[in-house]
Amino acid sequence: MKHTAAVSAIFLLVLSCGGGETQTAAEWVPELPVDTLEIVTEIGQELGDSTCTFAAVADVEFLPDGRVIVADQVAADLKWYDAAGNYLGHLARRGSGPGELGFPWYLCMLDNGTLMVMDPFKQGFVVFDDSLQFKEEISLWIQNPPFMAAALEDSQFVAYKIDTDNEESRISMKRSVALFNYNEADWERVFWQDSISATFSEMIANPSMFIIDLLDPMSIATNGSDRVFFSLKDGEEYSITGWDLQGTAVLDISMELEPVAKTPEEMAAESTYVTNYVARMSGGGGGFQMEFEPDPYKDMIADLSMGPDGCLWARRGTLQSPFFDIYDMETGELLRHVVFPVEGWSWRTVVSENGIAAWEEDPELGFQVLYLLEVNDEKLEGTEAQI
Repeated sequence: MKHTAAVSAIFLLVLSCGGGETQTAAEWVPELPVDTLEIVTEIGQELGDSTCTFAAVADVEFLPDGRVIVADQVAADLKWYDAAGNYLGHLARRGSGPGELGFPWYLCMLDNGTLMVMDPFKQGFVVFDDSLQFKEEISLWIQNPPFMAAALEDSQFVAYKIDTDNEESRISMKRSVALFNYNEADWERVFWQDSISATFSEMIANPSMFIIDLLDPMSIATNGSDRVFFSLKDGEEYSITGWDLQGTAVLDISMELEPVAKTPEEMAAESTYVTNYVARMSGGGGGFQMEFEPDPYKDMIADLSMGPDGCLWARRGTLQSPFFDIYDMETGELLRHVVFPVEGWSWRTVVSENGIAAWEEDPELGFQVLYLLEVNDEKLEGTEAQI
């Protein structure tokens, strides 16, 4: 299923849209070349059998040969497809038995082909070997298993983890980015750590702030061997830190950007989506009930990834389309930009050495489509484009 986008016209139309009251997107013109991402394969349809429909895509992982694995949170399964989008089969299904899933959160593939599926209902990981056969379950954490894992080597990964401690009327929540060894509960080394403290009444009065600060507060990436990259999701600061495996900071990237306010429509859509998501996490209609209040400003950096070009890709959260700043991972030099010229507030992207994918968490169509992308290096000069 090939699809060629009219990238020049869409690029100018979409990226010239305003970003909020404090900054309109048209005020910024990139000085470096801008490559575009074009759709090469689409997977997903509104109706049909379960092989080509998604309820809620949680994460995507590419294999070296271009095959793609899709974790569906609502269906609690893994589907896999070839590079052309042809369905190859299910790896897992909903259930509490060995190899089954309750609530897949993210995917992490080690260099040896081991696929780790984090499932908080399993207190850790459901693991598949390099032949995509069920291997074992690693249930080491009674609560709060590691989040946002990024592989380093065959037996190590870096992950974000939360630990809580009750002190009389207060709850202390420690946030850590640390190095873990496969099948070990305790981390080997901490790269970054802080804590958030609140009373029970504060949490009840404003649960939204803890969802923002705990569930998705940062992005981490690795080069697969000896570098870890980190960025907090922040509406006022654009900052990336790189560490070696000893925890020494070896890279510091920053950029002066103006804060960009979310539109009222974006605020309302995000509130509805996250409110429903939290209810789904906590048991559906009988779960935790709240009305989510989004942060009024867009994150400067929405995601970090290592791209197929061996560079560090930092996705901006302030622009109307998925837009990436591409850095040399050794020097921190900004080399160019890449854009997927479509609009929408809820786009998720996965960028890896084996492939690039995108989907909307809250699609306007009403059903999810997974787009497999590739870089079209017919550059749009920055002076011709208003973003």
